[in-house]
Order: sequence, then C-alpha cells, then structure tokens
Amino acid sequence: MSSKTPHSASIPKPLAIRGLPADEYRPFWSVMIPTYNPRAEYLEETLRSVLAQDPGSDQMQIEVVDDCSKDNTAFDVIRRVGAGRVTFHRESENRGLVNTWNKCIERARGHWVHILHHDDIVLLGFYDRLYHGIACNPDAGMAFCRFAIIDANGHWKSLGPLESAAAGVLDDWLERVVTGYHVECPAVVVKRATYERLGGFTAELVCFLDLEMWVRIAAHAPVYYEPQILAGYRRHGDNVVAVQERTGLNMQDMARAIRIWKEYLPANARGQLEKQGRRYWADISLMLAQHFFSNDDVAACTSQLRAAKTLWNRGQHRSRRLRLEAKVLFYRALGRRGISAVRKLRRRIRSR
Repeated sequence: MSSKTPHSASIPKPLAIRGLPADEYRPFWSVMIPTYNPRAEYLEETLRSVLAQDPGSDQMQIEVVDDCSKDNTAFDVIRRVGAGRVTFHRESENRGLVNTWNKCIERARGHWVHILHHDDIVLLGFYDRLYHGIACNPDAGMAFCRFAIIDANGHWKSLGPLESAAAGVLDDWLERVVTGYHVECPAVVVKRATYERLGGFTAELVCFLDLEMWVRIAAHAPVYYEPQILAGYRRHGDNVVAVQERTGLNMQDMARAIRIWKEYLPANARGQLEKQGRRYWADISLMLAQHFFSNDDVAACTSQLRAAKTLWNRGQHRSRRLRLEAKVLFYRALGRRGISAVRKLRRRIRSR
C-alpha cells in the first residue's frame, strides 16, 4: 500500500510540536506520566514499574504532568517514591486530556517518548526490548509491545492481540490498525521527531485520540513490534473508559475519528477500509449494548445503540440493533420481572 495522500482541508490541524535544539544533550527516553486526581496506590505502582528499570537520568527523563488535580496526591507520591528522580509539572488550570498529552510531548526532552498513564504499568524488560528493536530499525517512527489488560487489583484479565510471532517491523500495519483493536497506550513509544513531523494529538477527539495518532503514524512511518508482553493496561470502574462506554461517548468519538483518518488512507483502498473499520466498531458497540442490557443497565444500552447506528446502519448490524431496541422497549414496559417471566416461558417452549 502507498503511504499517504496529502492533508485535505477536512482534516483538523493538530498542534504543532516544536523541535529541540540540535546541540542540546538529550536522553534516549522520556517517560511522561499524565495524571489528574490519581489514586495514590496506582500512581505509586506506575512509578515503581518505571524506576525498577531506570537506566539513569542521562538516559531517561521521568516526569509526571498533572492537569491541575484537586489535591496534592500526585506530588506527595512523587516526593515519597520518586526520591528526587521524578520531576513534576502541574498545569495552572484543568484543560483536559488532549492538552495534557500534548504537554507531555512538548516537555519531553528524549529522542523517544513514552506516555504512560498514572494507572498503567510497564513490566521488566519493556525499555530494554524496545530499545533493541528501535536501534535495529532506525527508520521506525513508533514501536509497541504486546500487553496485558489488568483489573483494579493488577490481575491479568486478558491479552492484547499477537500481531506477529517474531519481533520486527509490521507488514500491512496501516490496514490492520484502521480496521480493529490492536494496541493500548502504555505499550506504545513514539519517536519525538515523529510528533514533530506529524503534530500532536487531535483536539477534536476525546476518547480515541490515541488510536487516531497511531493511524496517522502508520500512514507515514514504519512501526516496530515486540511480541513479549511488557505492559499492563488497567481497566477498572473509576477510569475514564468505563464512563465513556456507559454514555456511548466512546463510539460516537470513534465515528469522528474514522472521518478524520480516512483521509490518511490510500485512495484506492479508502472506501473499503473505512467500511471494514465502521463495521468492526459497530460490532463492538452492539456487544457493549447487549452487555449493558443483560446487566439491566438500559440507559447505557440505549447510548451504545445510538452510537452503533452512527457507525454502521446496514444489513445484519441494523437488524441486530433493531431487535435489541425492541427488547429495550419491552423492558421499559414490563420491567425486570416481566422480562424474566418471558425468558422462562421461552425456555419452557423450547424444552417441549
């Protein structure tokens, strides 16, 4: 596939990232930890996971960037755990996720930037393995590893997809990343020069600004992959993703992201790839809707059904949505007991 069509007027212009002076000494890594009202135990675990593999200040910058939290938890944890090794920057006002991520890039002095959320972790070997891959593939603009999804207590719940059994630059990565779920933020490092060339995260997005960035990079640069599981992405009830799923904001944002990144795709495959992506994420939205309905969360179910309609409203996706919408109406009319009675009746009929 060809790499890219020029930017069109329809693409939002991302924040420009300034370059750093050529004669300035710079570490290889910048580990930038964006935070807002963190739980102390999560931020401590995040910092300890980095400090356990710290090669020293000449090779790694470690900084927490706080989006004007309501208390001093972040600062207190850094003072206790960082022991002078971790620097701290606090914004003067709360400006939201995209500003904090872009501030992380702007403040990064390293050649490669790792944006690590305050509730995620890296496992031993993360920086060594990715450094080895980057050094052997100097043209790579981004690198990532396989990751585990962990729960509130740090237990592994599932694994990210295995993109390749062998480490190396991925083939057809652009086609893959625009049509499915592949990577989470803590597993990703990006060359600062890539951000300087392509810009920062897009302010028009609130949920999938990271995925839009990975698509943008894939359209312009090789991407290196490490199959070892070296990062942990934490899913818990307090994090932003859980709230976004209940409101349907995540999939509404996905529809916006697809409208943005389709302009990055080769003209001869743009329509097909956009269709595949929309169908994939509509499937996810309908699965979430069914999950919420099964747990009697009709409001969240309805939000996901609206989002699914925005993403793809044809064929079996439309039929599945309409069937579930009918169940929601039935639930609202009869309540939980009525639905349970109907389910029992259906089971009896099937058993005859």
